[in-house]
Amino acid sequence: MLKNKAISLLVAIILTAQLFMGHVSNAANSYTGTWSDQYEIGSYGLNQMDLNMKEKGKKIEVEVANTHYLPINDSRGSFLEATGRYRSSVITGTVIFNSTGKASFSYKDKYNNGQMTISVKNETVIITWSGKENSDYSFPKGTFKLKKKVALSPSESKKMGVFLSNFTELQLYKFDSEKVNNSELIRFGIWHNYINNFSSRIGSVNGKLYISKSYVEASILKYFSIKFKDHRTTQNFKYNGRGYTFEGSDGERIYYVQIDGVYDLGSNNYRIHGHLYDADSGEEVVSRVSATVKKIKSGNGYNYALKKMNVKY
Repeated sequence: MLKNKAISLLVAIILTAQLFMGHVSNAANSYTGTWSDQYEIGSYGLNQMDLNMKEKGKKIEVEVANTHYLPINDSRGSFLEATGRYRSSVITGTVIFNSTGKASFSYKDKYNNGQMTISVKNETVIITWSGKENSDYSFPKGTFKLKKKVALSPSESKKMGVFLSNFTELQLYKFDSEKVNNSELIRFGIWHNYINNFSSRIGSVNGKLYISKSYVEASILKYFSIKFKDHRTTQNFKYNGRGYTFEGSDGERIYYVQIDGVYDLGSNNYRIHGHLYDADSGEEVVSRVSATVKKIKSGNGYNYALKKMNVKY
């Protein structure tokens, strides 16, 4: 079982911005809030860029942090133990934005000497650092696009975690809606109902379990926003024109998702960062979760639809 120390180190990387986070506003060109981006390095490494801005009179206090983590030998074992190379750099300044939402300032310390330019437009921020990299602790030179952090209520954070847990409980760790695998969708539509709706949707035919194709379609539509009609027999599920017969299976270890941060991509699309945990043992699992979801109106409320998912497991 994985150690709590490893969890703390990994989550600390993902949540660097929260150390400095103030009030988050979704107003157009608001200069108060937290923006972030992250990308993977190698197989298990991570680079995180965080921007925090808060009002100070008529000026804005700016802090831009870059955090870099690469496990020893970029191995899974080092990733699980959270051992490896950590480095970080921070640029700070105080600015006044012009009418187009742009500001810049110079910054110098023993690791950095250059200029930071910030351009804000709604939920997106473009930052450019022109300084030279003269050590491992220098801020990286270049231009970076960051998205605004969303302030979630505890209930909405839980709802989003439950939504993603519907996939991780089936070991669906990688998904891309632009590269849909029909067999994968059929598997989800069947096993999701087997785990969550057994008494109401699972029957039996000739000694085998049975589910109507309409229930499979309903689950695929609800969780992926895909109107599915391409039914077929797959490796473990036999299609008879009306539904699927299959053998039951229990005993698989189930992991759930806890949300660490959500960022607004625009057009009701959101990028989610989180981690897995094992509810049965009470111990968290060091495994990063990243996903993209779309928020879709449903009656008087809303649902999420999965667009992309990647679990480092």
